[in-house]
Amino acid sequence: MTVEKPVLDEAPVNSFHKRIVLVAMGGPFCDGYLLGIIAVALPQLTTRLGLDTIGSGLVAASALLGVFLGGLIFGPVTDRVGRRLMYVLNLVVFVVCSVLQFWIAETWQLVVLRLITGIAIGADYPIASALTAELVPRKLRGPALSGLVLAWWLGYGMSFWAGWAMRGIGPEAWRWMLVSAAVPAALFLVLRSGIPESPLWLASRGRLAEAQRILLMCFGQEATSEELNRERGNRHNERGIGLGNLVEIFRRGYGVPLLFCSVFWFCQVAPAYSIRTFQPQLLESLGVGDTYASSALIMAIAVVGIAVGMVLVNRMGRRPLLIASFVGAIAALVALGVVPHSVAFLIVVLFVLYNFSEAAGSGLQFVYPSELFPTDLRATGVGFATAMSRLGSMASTFVLPLTTDALGTAGTLLLGAGITAVGLLVTLLLAPETKTLSLGQSSTRPRPGHRAPEPEATPGGGS
Repeated sequence: MTVEKPVLDEAPVNSFHKRIVLVAMGGPFCDGYLLGIIAVALPQLTTRLGLDTIGSGLVAASALLGVFLGGLIFGPVTDRVGRRLMYVLNLVVFVVCSVLQFWIAETWQLVVLRLITGIAIGADYPIASALTAELVPRKLRGPALSGLVLAWWLGYGMSFWAGWAMRGIGPEAWRWMLVSAAVPAALFLVLRSGIPESPLWLASRGRLAEAQRILLMCFGQEATSEELNRERGNRHNERGIGLGNLVEIFRRGYGVPLLFCSVFWFCQVAPAYSIRTFQPQLLESLGVGDTYASSALIMAIAVVGIAVGMVLVNRMGRRPLLIASFVGAIAALVALGVVPHSVAFLIVVLFVLYNFSEAAGSGLQFVYPSELFPTDLRATGVGFATAMSRLGSMASTFVLPLTTDALGTAGTLLLGAGITAVGLLVTLLLAPETKTLSLGQSSTRPRPGHRAPEPEATPGGGS
């Protein structure tokens, strides 16, 4: 008797899957570029636009606020209207708004354009992660979704090199810096033009014939009836876009996965984003001399950490990797809070340990939300968790200078350790292991701390 191998979960990795991963990296890459290029352009545009402290803060924070709104609003929209349409439209908005920044004359115009651009990027997070999770096979899903975080860092680093190269253009160089964000966005927009709709989403809407047609086009075979009928059997939300989707998440028992994904992501990002933003100042206050060279080393180690996490996410597993990353980050922050400030080498080593540990587990920010929600609620769950993470980024970046004044650098780092410890506790209590599960199995809410269901028997299926 021949056992049919599920097309989506157990397919061998091919060029189509690699293309899906590449184009999915476009959103996080553009997000990193957007947030990085403003740091290079801000000194010049502050003078040209006459920005005061409030104006500079608004310009810097507007994109983060946009990502928060984009994830919160467009996750549910994506679950309702489909992945492919939103996948293209959000990058169109990004390109248009980036180009319009060239002609701004007043501060409010820049704030509005960066806010809208941020919304487009925030919308891309749930779209790209949902489409990737639904189109790549199980053995590629963890590394592919973890790779979205690596793409963010590549975009962030690229923006500094691009900004540095454009400094010599003249007093209006900041305009060219800001409009340069349209270049990678336009490239990824072209690459996305031929990406099909998610067959699982189509099946969840009862459009089985269209789903099978896409599978034939992309993989040369149809899915097993079980794969698509399972999605057809899911009761998709009919209560409208927005609040109705969140109500549906709780009504169908996905409140715990939503809590877990939101809290662990928040507890990773809140300390990490603020510490990296103010890292040179923190290093200087702890007695480190060459803060630029030290910061460059530490940032490079973060990229290594993400790459290591991509390798370990399948070999080590989701739950052990996340726990280990939290433990390493907490140990580093606690040590930084108590180590003598005169030991500069040890301080740099501890910052390296913190950045490596946090980065190694950061890829799970896209893996877990994409795996723990069913197809018709996946983008809503990812979008909400994304929004909570950006709320953490905004709050911590605003609060860190205040806590440093009140508690000192050591006290601030110990506070960061406390926030990270909350993430560890929530992970220990709520994180399931999903590395061996199909996408359908992982979204059936495995109970935390219990053995996950065995993967479906599929000949030749690797881990």
